[in-house]
Amino acid sequence: LICCLNQSCPGGIMEGLLDIALERLLQHKGVDLSGYRRSTLSRRLMVRMAKLRLSQPEQYLDVLNTDPEEPQALLETIAINVSEFFRNPVVYELLAQSVLPELIERKRSAKKRELRLWSAGCASGEEAYSLAILLHRALKGEMANWDIHIFATDIAQETLDRARLAVYPVSRVEEVKLGVLNQYFEPEQGGYRVRSIIRKMVNFSQDDLCCPGRVGPQESIFASFDLVLCRNVLIYFNRQLQERVFDRLVKSLAPGGALVLGGSESLSPTAQVALKTLDSRNRIYCRPL
Repeated sequence: LICCLNQSCPGGIMEGLLDIALERLLQHKGVDLSGYRRSTLSRRLMVRMAKLRLSQPEQYLDVLNTDPEEPQALLETIAINVSEFFRNPVVYELLAQSVLPELIERKRSAKKRELRLWSAGCASGEEAYSLAILLHRALKGEMANWDIHIFATDIAQETLDRARLAVYPVSRVEEVKLGVLNQYFEPEQGGYRVRSIIRKMVNFSQDDLCCPGRVGPQESIFASFDLVLCRNVLIYFNRQLQERVFDRLVKSLAPGGALVLGGSESLSPTAQVALKTLDSRNRIYCRPL
């Protein structure tokens, strides 16, 4: 493997190190990042090296070979767990005022009382808890009569562990309205913790969106989701992987189910055929009934 770090190797010394790092992540974490954009992976690898104050690829390779915790630390760096509650408030307003009420009314008309939601690439949980808060407010006193399933998945286990704790700094709740903050959060450790009534609504589990052969997260047993949020995740994938993930997302939607993407993301050609646009500006789509 050391020979891959030779300057004469195709792609240069950092490319050789990146190849080795990706192999280590596959071996030790079972995560295949080969479909991620190489430029993004290279930048995150350099961020990790800078944090360790290492300037030479050989130095980092030694850490990767000798420290059993380093593959997880590198995965955490690549995952980029940047989020906040009600990120992009307009999207959440549309969910609260239009998408969720229509879903709920359609379920009522069909005499069904079950809702299934999926936050794919949930990072440290803010998006999933934001969805839970929206649903709790939409159903009000009817919560006990509904079967609610909110699945939140991410590739990094340590990030999910933090999400389950549900403790966040003040900076993560800046988009939360005061009344919502008082009702659903309690002060803790210089920040806020999501109240138990909301925490209990969310099921966190590890899942790799790129994993072939699966539609929904493993813990969901089956897919058929009424609402899927996959925001600011697909931008890190190359075109081929995006196509594969879109195929999975489309198949995971129940008829009438909605898909929400990030502001800089767009549907693949096949997803454009399969889905109907509800709001092009805010990247909200649905599977026709």
